[in-house]
Amino acid sequence: MKLAMFRVDTPVGPFRRFGIVTLDGDSGDTIENARNNAGYLIDANFAFAAMEADWGRLNAGERAAAFCPPDLQAYAELYGTDLSILADVSAWAGERDGILGPQGETVRWALSDVALVSPITRIPVLRDFAAFEDHLENTFGKMGLSIPPAWYQQPTAFKGNSTTIFGHDSTVPWPRYTQKLDYELELAAVIGSPTENVDIDQAADAIFGYTLLNDFSARDTQRGEMNVSTGPYKGKDFAWGLGPWIVTADEFGDPATLEMAVRVDGEIWARSTPGPMHWSFPEVIAYTSQDERLAVGEVLGSGTVNSGCGFEIDRWIKPGATVELEADKIGVLRHHIAHPEGAPIRWRRSA
Repeated sequence: MKLAMFRVDTPVGPFRRFGIVTLDGDSGDTIENARNNAGYLIDANFAFAAMEADWGRLNAGERAAAFCPPDLQAYAELYGTDLSILADVSAWAGERDGILGPQGETVRWALSDVALVSPITRIPVLRDFAAFEDHLENTFGKMGLSIPPAWYQQPTAFKGNSTTIFGHDSTVPWPRYTQKLDYELELAAVIGSPTENVDIDQAADAIFGYTLLNDFSARDTQRGEMNVSTGPYKGKDFAWGLGPWIVTADEFGDPATLEMAVRVDGEIWARSTPGPMHWSFPEVIAYTSQDERLAVGEVLGSGTVNSGCGFEIDRWIKPGATVELEADKIGVLRHHIAHPEGAPIRWRRSA
């Protein structure tokens, strides 16, 4: 199941709602159909209300607000990874054309008629791991370094700015302090149920689903920050791309077998089949949950897949570019890169 958050513009302002996505064609066409908006989504909250009304239930709208809220994260906070209500809604709505909500609300939207936003809008913590050895060998090697032994001993991650999330087809700012802006092709797992001190054998049960993550990076700024051994800061925190939707865990399968790619202005810059993760999502969840609680909506990035960033191939995006990350089973995450505006601010007092 593919679950998206989308924006609807109304006379009193925009509203964000969540829907169940159905793409045209079969699973082999996922990338192209996602790129071309070939499909539709069902507004889960309005469809639930219409279903309740059809069954003769009183106060269908109020029941929908309580039992199937219009926010994906709120749904997960109620039910965890249990998708049974959404399965019922999807099956009921899929058998009916032209249905409306109890107050005449639109239930079915063409993907081309809505704007997708980040599937999780209130991320408590964003952690980005480094799970793919090939990528690390390539990047460390270009800097004349070796992978630190500690990487092989336990998962490692840094925490990103969860307030600078950019959803599908949005415009990402170009930080005025960088000359080398880069993309990073990553997967992400989204936590669907509160988890603490979980054993690896049960850790996967906490995953609500998976999506694409673009770890935008100001490489020239990042390199200086890393020399201080505190991890990235201004080199990363200006933007994260997340989306286009969440593919639920029951549908996703093994991330090692995904066919992935990066396109810049329509040109394929890289292809990747990630292969096995040295640190799997269940492993990083089990490790992170030791004496620490993971909340619903937390995002855990995989780290860059092999060949998944411009630094590896020495190709750099330019202002005005369109960057697309793609993966079968998921689809396409697209961002438009803005032009830098203004000179860098003066952040240090004059001598």
